[in-house]
Amino acid sequence: MDYNNHNTTLRTNKHLNFEERFYLEKRIVLGDSITAISRALGRSRTTIYTELKRGTVIQIRQGKSQLVYLADSGQATYERQRVGSFNTMRVGAIEAFINWIESKVLNDHWSFDAAVGYAKHKGLFVRNEMVCAKTLYNYLHKGVLGIKAIDLPLVVRRSQRKSISRKHKRELGKSIELRDPNIETREEFGHWELDTVRGTKDKTDHVLISLLERKSRLYVALRCPSARAADVKETLHTWLNTFKDVNLSYLCKTITADNGLEFSEISDLENETLSIYFARPYSAWERGSNERHNGLLRRCIPKGMPIKAVSEETIQRTLQWCNNLPRKLLNYRTPLDVFLEEVNKIVDLDTVQFHIAI
Repeated sequence: MDYNNHNTTLRTNKHLNFEERFYLEKRIVLGDSITAISRALGRSRTTIYTELKRGTVIQIRQGKSQLVYLADSGQATYERQRVGSFNTMRVGAIEAFINWIESKVLNDHWSFDAAVGYAKHKGLFVRNEMVCAKTLYNYLHKGVLGIKAIDLPLVVRRSQRKSISRKHKRELGKSIELRDPNIETREEFGHWELDTVRGTKDKTDHVLISLLERKSRLYVALRCPSARAADVKETLHTWLNTFKDVNLSYLCKTITADNGLEFSEISDLENETLSIYFARPYSAWERGSNERHNGLLRRCIPKGMPIKAVSEETIQRTLQWCNNLPRKLLNYRTPLDVFLEEVNKIVDLDTVQFHIAI
C-alpha cells in the first residue's frame, strides 16, 4: 500500500554538514528522540545513529566519565575518513595497479590479498592508485579484470568434511595431546609438521615427504623411494643430518606427523633434543599449515602424476615459489625471509652454511 499523505522527504546521497551536526548536538542535549531529530533533518534514523557513533567522545565531568556527542568531533572524524575515499570503479585511473595485479596473479600465481598486501608493505603505489583485495574480487566477478576465476584456484574450491571419531585408533607413538600447549601459539621457532604427498597408488612409485616449520611457514619436500616405513625413516634421518653444522635442538625441536603407517618407525629418531608426536586420526586440522601447503604443491604436481616422472628441478621451483610468496599472517613477508631471520638468531649465516632442501 502506498502512502501519499506523508510530509517527510528523505535526502539521499547527501552527507551531513557541520551546521546539521551542530543542530544534532543541541537536540541531543535537550533530550529529543532520534525519531524526532531524523524527521526534522529529513534523514534516516540509521544516519543519525551512525553520526552519533562517529562523533561521540568520552568527557570527564565532576570526576565521572561520560559519553557525549560533539559536532566538532563528528566533523573531524568525517573529514579524516573521507581523505582516502574515492570511486573504486574508476578502473582507468588505477590501470598501472591493475596491470601489476594481473601480472602477479597470472605469472607468479599470487592471490589478490598477497599482491595487495605486498604492494602496501613495499609502498609500490599511493593509496588513490590502488584498491583493496575485496574490491579486486568484485572486479573479478563483474568481468572487469583480465583474470578469470579459474586463475584463482581457491575462489571456487571449498571442501567440507564431517569429523569422524574412531573408538579404536592406531597409536604409533606419543599423541599430540602430550605436546606442549605453547607450541600452538607459533611464537617459538623450531617446531615442524610432517606428511607425505603421493602421486599415484602404485607401491613402486616415489613419494614426497613434506615438512613445514610452524612459525615461519617454511615448506620442505623430500623425495623418498617409496612409502615404506623404513624408507621414510631413512629419508627423514638424512634430512636431519643436514643440520650437523648447526645445533639441531634449536632448528628442529619437535615434529608432529600424520597418523599413517608410513611414519610407524620415525619414533626411533627421537633423542634428548628432538620429540616426535602424532596427530589424531582424521584430524588434519591439527597439521593445518602442512595440509595447506600440500595443496599449493598440488598446483604444480597434481594427483595422478607419478612422482618418479617429476624432475628435481620442478620440485625445487615449486618450493621456491611457495617459500617466496608473501603471507598476510607474516605481515606480507615471505616464509624464507622469516626462516632465515630466525636461523640468524642462532648462528651467523655469514660463517656457517647448511643445506635444508629449500
